[in-house]
Amino acid sequence: MSLNLGGGSTTSNYNALHLGNAQSLLTKSLMRLSSGNRINKPSDDPGGLAVSMKLKHAITVTSATKNNVDNALSFTDTQDGALESIANILDRMSTIRISYGSGTATTSDKSTYASEFKELQKSLNSFNSETFNSLSLFSTGTNTRNVYISTRGNSGGSISISSLNLTAALSVSSSINLGSAGTVTISSVNTSDMTSVISKVASLRATSGATSSRLQFSSDFLATSKTNLQEANSRIMDVDVAEEVTNYAKYNVQVYAASAALAQSNLNMGIVLDLLNFGRS
Repeated sequence: MSLNLGGGSTTSNYNALHLGNAQSLLTKSLMRLSSGNRINKPSDDPGGLAVSMKLKHAITVTSATKNNVDNALSFTDTQDGALESIANILDRMSTIRISYGSGTATTSDKSTYASEFKELQKSLNSFNSETFNSLSLFSTGTNTRNVYISTRGNSGGSISISSLNLTAALSVSSSINLGSAGTVTISSVNTSDMTSVISKVASLRATSGATSSRLQFSSDFLATSKTNLQEANSRIMDVDVAEEVTNYAKYNVQVYAASAALAQSNLNMGIVLDLLNFGRS
């Protein structure tokens, strides 16, 4: 009795091959769904992975540049807040000076006005030592730092932030400075002097505000660039969940089908072998 089993063996091998491929695809699909990434190893998409690496680097550099710009923006905002307080103090000093010169002010009133005037000078003087992260907000010398606003670093654009000369702004004359810790008498300053000082402080605030405006525009641009880079990287790396769920269901069915076909072919081979053994007995 002769029986050719080659066809059955080929079918079984073919079904085993299909099962292995289906299981491989199912495993990859499950990895994509669990990780959220379309690319989990270089062989998945070598070119896409290379582009993604460059995009991630660009995102990192853009984020660091934006942080630097935002820190500089905080410096100018702190500087502007100090100048706003200084302007409010000067407004009060102007009011006191006018009241001091009033014809109805008594000697006692003038003494009170003079005392408050000196205390306000001390407040003005204290601003000279104000800092932001150990950087002086105000100084008499040149204290300028460049903040790079481009991801190219020092080969790109920059914005200068600097300490402002508050001492010069508060000077009425070469011998009279309102920020000299209460050493100036109220009678030595007139209303026009106060107006001039307020004007100079306003000019400092405009300078600080202009720098702040430039920094804010740069920060907004960097934020937009970072978002665009993240979206570009997401299109390469992130898995399409809806599509992958469909693929997972398809591969799952293929695994079950291939498993059933392999089991059936093995069962048929077993029946044939049983018949052969029966014929020999």
